Amino acid sequence: MSEKTADQQGWTQTTESGIPVSSDEHSLSVGADGPILLHDHYLIEQMAAFNREMIPDRQPHAKGSGAFGTFETTQDVSRYTAAKFLQPGVKTEVAARFSTVAGEAGSPDTWRDPRGFALKFYTEDGNFDMVGNNTPIFFIRDPLKFQHFIHSQKRRVDNGLRDNDMQWDFWTLSPETAHQVTC
Repeated sequence: MSEKTADQQGWTQTTESGIPVSSDEHSLSVGADGPILLHDHYLIEQMAAFNREMIPDRQPHAKGSGAFGTFETTQDVSRYTAAKFLQPGVKTEVAARFSTVAGEAGSPDTWRDPRGFALKFYTEDGNFDMVGNNTPIFFIRDPLKFQHFIHSQKRRVDNGLRDNDMQWDFWTLSPETAHQVTC
């Protein structure tokens, strides 16, 4: 299945309740490079559906390992943040996870695949999560495209194989991916 937009395929994309969607390419934001708005109903609906999919493997970052430890702020960074756990001398329990990005459980470590990390700080004000990967430029800029991007890299349900057409359709129809794909 290709990752073409609704307009390119000649049909109208709708929400789960049948309301036409104005864009299957961009989230609502404040200006061209502004923050994404949480009242973008279609984005939240897509993210919720993606997170609730019943797929045996974890979607991205299926293969990884982790460790628990303690983070201690050793320098004064109070001019940059008011976060309590980032004040000098404060110790915070933390969980770290390092993983491949696209490879599913059982995939070889030798595949050309970005590596990811996640840190979970258990602060007195609640959990603080930080995620990242080792790529200089990420594939997408808009979170609305995240689910489509991940699906384009995964194996097909009907035959268990990766679909090069699906990958290249996504990459060529999303020009911002060019920098990542050529790195």
